[in-house]
Amino acid sequence: MLNEFFEAQQIDFKTRRNLNQYQLTNECDLDIPFHAVECKRYKSGCIPKKEWWQQVCESALKRIPVLVYKFDYKPIRVCLPLYAVNPSIGAGSNELTAILAMREWILVLGNNWKMYEKMESDIS
Repeated sequence: MLNEFFEAQQIDFKTRRNLNQYQLTNECDLDIPFHAVECKRYKSGCIPKKEWWQQVCESALKRIPVLVYKFDYKPIRVCLPLYAVNPSIGAGSNELTAILAMREWILVLGNNWKMYEKMESDIS
């Protein structure tokens, strides 16, 4: 879905699993522009574990942390900082979060891509 998004937006990027994350600490599963993405899949549950969010926040460094998770028989969900959804919140705090469906996150990416580019240049 992410690669389809990049192609549709004419962004010259393809994501793939970060195999280094198995050997190094503080590495995310997917490294996409402006974001560090951690992916989790579990048999049972309905809300993400606090440790999952802490893990992706630690690996994000100056990028936007994103937790993609899936429990059996439930849709894919995405947890990200509220500022990544609503730029008026202001970047910086990862404590205020939003949980979206995967397709909703893809829409947020499309709507906010220019803002993410600006946030990146402001941080640098």
